[in-house]
Amino acid sequence: MIRLTYVVKDFEQMMEDWSKILKVNHNHHLLTLPESAGSGYLYANNLNEAMSFLVMNVKFHDDVRLERQPVDEIHLLLYFLHINVANFYEIVSDRDKIQYGPDIKRRSIFLSSTNYPLEITYSRGTEVQLIGIYFKASLVRKFFKKDIYHYLAESSQVRLRDHDRKSSEEENKLLEEIFATDLKDDFGKLVLHNRILLLIEKILNRFLIEEFPAAKAKGIKEEELNGLKEVEFMLSEKELEKFPSIKHLSRIALMSGTKLKQRFKQVYGMKLYEFYNHNRLHKAKQWIESGETNVKEAAYRIGFANLSNFSKAFKKEFGFLPSELKN
Repeated sequence: MIRLTYVVKDFEQMMEDWSKILKVNHNHHLLTLPESAGSGYLYANNLNEAMSFLVMNVKFHDDVRLERQPVDEIHLLLYFLHINVANFYEIVSDRDKIQYGPDIKRRSIFLSSTNYPLEITYSRGTEVQLIGIYFKASLVRKFFKKDIYHYLAESSQVRLRDHDRKSSEEENKLLEEIFATDLKDDFGKLVLHNRILLLIEKILNRFLIEEFPAAKAKGIKEEELNGLKEVEFMLSEKELEKFPSIKHLSRIALMSGTKLKQRFKQVYGMKLYEFYNHNRLHKAKQWIESGETNVKEAAYRIGFANLSNFSKAFKKEFGFLPSELKN
């Protein structure tokens, strides 16, 4: 059995540690497994000083045990897992243990943190496609409100009880594109970075729009919650030419305008127009990043007739102009 012991400070450093244990050099963040361990590769890189990611696409030729050592602070770790289990696949934390196999497929998203130990064992012949994203605690505290930070931190402490969260259709499409990317040239690595950022945006958006509101909605009547979900769907999923009137949204929610405003802010943490604007700007950013539209087309598509107003709103949301994103 091959044992890889490590501490996650960032995934690039972790890959350095694995490279030494496996006695194989990596080439520009890309580590090819030695034949004794398996086939395939690991690619790790830093997105900035507080975020890094790992892409693993391997088939193990021996039993492999990954032993993660804890650190004191709660840095968040988000994993996307696609595993074809040969004989067994086992995960053990300091509190619980789960095992799968033989001959099954596992598809899941797993939110973890660095402050508790984790031991993962893959049996020989198991195929693993994994994307890991590391968020330094200071980054999460800086960019999220206190209640959202605490929600994410608490969610990361449930250990293995939330190991079965499923990825959405959009997230699965991005995962397929990531694992199909050729990492042998700089263009492929640039595409990979772009897809990783889109994936982060998608899953965090899902946490904040779907899961975090549900946690805050305790005590709200079911019919009110259903009405809020209808409004949320309209403001986030539909391509609207303009923001609907409060009167129209109230009819959809089956509650008064005053109650709708209060309840929506309570559950989603944003005012109605703030939520609408946040979502349409994120859509525009995604279209520009992917090349689906240019800046002008994206602005028009989300309801901005004036390009200057779009640029101002975009910079207020993201901290930079849409033209800078395109470049």
